[in-house]
Amino acid sequence: MTINGQTFMNDALRLGGGENVFADRQRLYPLAADLGQAVPRPAGTRDTRYPRIALDEVAQRKPEIVLLPDEPHPFSEDDAAVFRAALAHGTKVVRCGGRDFSWYGAQSVEGIPRLRALVDSLR
Repeated sequence: MTINGQTFMNDALRLGGGENVFADRQRLYPLAADLGQAVPRPAGTRDTRYPRIALDEVAQRKPEIVLLPDEPHPFSEDDAAVFRAALAHGTKVVRCGGRDFSWYGAQSVEGIPRLRALVDSLR
């Protein structure tokens, strides 16, 4: 699962100097359609901001950096190794704090500058 351009996390990433390679990607229904294995049905009132993706779709988008936050899902070093093995060797895969870009409000005041520093250090 990832985020598209209609989320707070996308805005935080942009303010932090990054660009979401999935900003245009809508969540499709049913699950098989989201994974490119079926014809999508109308979403209706369902949330389309958090698309479910396969690792090969990440590889096709060729991100420079993949951020794996410790929340809302606690990515492990084993998870990071899976991404590193599947993506181009130039892609940086980094585990990071999720609060810096997934919690809106007072947390953002200090989180966005930390996110910017992280992104800048990886370029």
